[in-house]
Amino acid sequence: MMYRLLVLLLTVTLQQLSAQPPPPVLQPDSLRSRIAHSHLLLQAYTLKAQAYRLNAGAALAWTPPVIGAGTFMIPWSARYVYNDIALGSRIIQAEQEIPHPGRLRARYQYLAFQADRVLTAQLILLHQLHFTARQQYIRRVMALQKAAILRRQEQVLFFLRQVALVRLPYRQAQVADVSMADARLTGVRTRIPMEEALAAGCKARLSSLLSLPGNFTTDSLYAPVFIPGHTDTASLAKTNRDTYQLEEAIRAQYLNRKALRQEQKPDFKVGFYQFFPLSPLVPNSFNIMAGIRIPLAPWAAGYHRRKARAIEATIAALAQQRTELLQQTHARLVALEQDIRVLQQRIYGTSEKIIPLLQQALEADMARYRENRLGLPAVLHSLEAVTIMEGQLLDYRQQLYEMIAVYDRQLYR
Repeated sequence: MMYRLLVLLLTVTLQQLSAQPPPPVLQPDSLRSRIAHSHLLLQAYTLKAQAYRLNAGAALAWTPPVIGAGTFMIPWSARYVYNDIALGSRIIQAEQEIPHPGRLRARYQYLAFQADRVLTAQLILLHQLHFTARQQYIRRVMALQKAAILRRQEQVLFFLRQVALVRLPYRQAQVADVSMADARLTGVRTRIPMEEALAAGCKARLSSLLSLPGNFTTDSLYAPVFIPGHTDTASLAKTNRDTYQLEEAIRAQYLNRKALRQEQKPDFKVGFYQFFPLSPLVPNSFNIMAGIRIPLAPWAAGYHRRKARAIEATIAALAQQRTELLQQTHARLVALEQDIRVLQQRIYGTSEKIIPLLQQALEADMARYRENRLGLPAVLHSLEAVTIMEGQLLDYRQQLYEMIAVYDRQLYR
């Protein structure tokens, strides 16, 4: 009775395990949105931009007032005091610096613009992470396809080996043929785990990039389509975020120069001093002082002139760097378009012409081998030719897909 219960429990458990739903398919179109919502480094950039905005708001604040108390002209000895005024006074003071409003606004604009630069860097990082995720996705898909081709080759080699073993006692096959089939079969079985390990590594990197558990699979039919874009420098200046980042750096230097010019404007300082004489015969008195900072003094104006020249040199260097980046990106995209078209023609010729002819030859050799009218080495040679070309075709497709990903990365699509 207990044995029947154990068998029944084991059967129900196996049925439940077999009835589990398949793992969800990770669609390639969802990679960017998943990274944007889950990657911690991108969230750190958001917090950094928020910090710059808070610093910009703090730049509009005045410095706090200075309040103090002390004594004024108290003599060390009262023996030589001949009137009540000479006894000194107690003093209370209050001072306040009044900064120029233009300087505060310029500083605020400069710091607030730093937040925009951080968000631009965040978009560039998001695009880089999306490119890395696409690259890992493509490599996993192609590794699984290569493993599937190797499994089909394994099945064919196992069949040929079994036929050779059956024919061996009747002297219709040679021991060398069986050994050759064993060697080919062992080599294929060794390569299958390598491709599966490569696919598993790509899946682990995808899981880390997307912050996903490992219970997902990829679309085995994923094949990105090449869509040519506008590669002229005028269009690249609008779409390429690296160029836009340099433009923001130039704009930041202009804001820095504006803030430097505002620093040359005067600041004010106001002070109020209340005196309480020690002698009751002397009335209370006060003093009001106002001061102005003069940054245009000859010994201070040289700093601003040299700083302005340094900013102008930095702007010129950034402008040249932007022009060079646009030219390099344009040349790189034109070269990628040519390479992609050449690779597409090569893939078409391999898949539509070469492989079908090799498969026809393999099928003919297999038919003759079943009829025992052809030796095993010839069949193995035909099988190897088909397998090599199929593997070469997958390599071409992987190169094509990765080139398309690089092309889209340069256009920030």
